[in-house]
Amino acid sequence: MILLSDTICDTLPFYLKGEVEQTVPESWQMSFGQYDFFPTDSNHLFFHFDEGTAFSMQLLPSGTIGIPLPFSPWIHSLFFLLFLFSFLLFAFIFRWEGTNLRANFKAAFSFGKSAISVRKSQVTKVEAWGEFYLLLQTILIFSILIFSWLWSDGFSLSTMEVQIIGFIGIFLFLALLIYLKIAGYQLIGTFFLQNEMKSWSTYYSRMMEILGVLIFLPVLFYVYLVETRTIKLILLVVLFFISRMIIYIKLLNIFVKNKINPFYFFVYLCGTEIAPYILLYKGVLLAITIAGDNII
Repeated sequence: MILLSDTICDTLPFYLKGEVEQTVPESWQMSFGQYDFFPTDSNHLFFHFDEGTAFSMQLLPSGTIGIPLPFSPWIHSLFFLLFLFSFLLFAFIFRWEGTNLRANFKAAFSFGKSAISVRKSQVTKVEAWGEFYLLLQTILIFSILIFSWLWSDGFSLSTMEVQIIGFIGIFLFLALLIYLKIAGYQLIGTFFLQNEMKSWSTYYSRMMEILGVLIFLPVLFYVYLVETRTIKLILLVVLFFISRMIIYIKLLNIFVKNKINPFYFFVYLCGTEIAPYILLYKGVLLAITIAGDNII
C-alpha cells in the first residue's frame, strides 16, 4: 500500500489507495539451437562425427599444416635487416653508377672482346666502392644461404653464441676463399699471360658480382618461403652452374687464343677452380661436425 496526498478537502487528510503491481518484462530467451545439432557419443560427452561428415572432410583440399618458422625471431630480424640494407645500398650505387655498371655487366658476356678493352679508362670512387660492395654482397648472400641450409643439420639446436660464430665463420671463410682466388689470378699474371690474366681477374670479379645480384631474390624467398624451398634451391644450383660454365668457357678461350696445350688448361682448372670447392665442401662438413659436438 502507498500513502498518497489528497487535494480534496475531507475529514481525513490522507487516504489509502491500492498499489498497481508493475510487471517487469523478462529477459529475452537466448536460443543456441538444438544440442543434438552436433552428434555426440552414447554418453553425450564427446562429439561423434558420422561417416558422412568424415567423408566430406576428406574431400577438403589438404594444405601444409603447422609449418614452424625456420629460424628464431632474432635470426629472422637479422636476416631481414641484412637483406634490406643490401637492397638499399645497391639501389644507391645503381642510382649513381647505373650506366657504368650496366656496361660492365654487358662486357662480362662479350666473349669476343677483353674486359680491359670495353672498360673505360677512368674509374670513379663510387664505381670502385660499388664493385667492392657487390662482391661483399655476393659473399653475404651465399653465407645466408649456407647458414639456412645448415640450420636443419645442427645449427638450430646450438646456442646463440655458436650460431653467431658459425655465421661469421661462414662469411669469413667464403670471403677468404674468393679473395684468395682473385689474388692468385693476379699473382699468376705476373709471370704467365700478364694482360690476359689481369683481364681474367677483373672478369672473375665481375661474374661474382652479377651472380650476387641474380641470386638475391631466390635466396630471399628461400629464407622466408619454406613451402617451396626445394624448387628455389634447384634454381640456385642451376644459376651457380651456369655462372661456372661461363667462367670456364672464358678461361678456355684465353688458353685457345694463346695456343696453350689443353693439358695445362686442365691442370690450371683443377688447381684454381675445382680445388677451392673441395675445400669449401670440407669446411661445411667441419662446421656440421662442430655443431654436432656442441649439441652432444
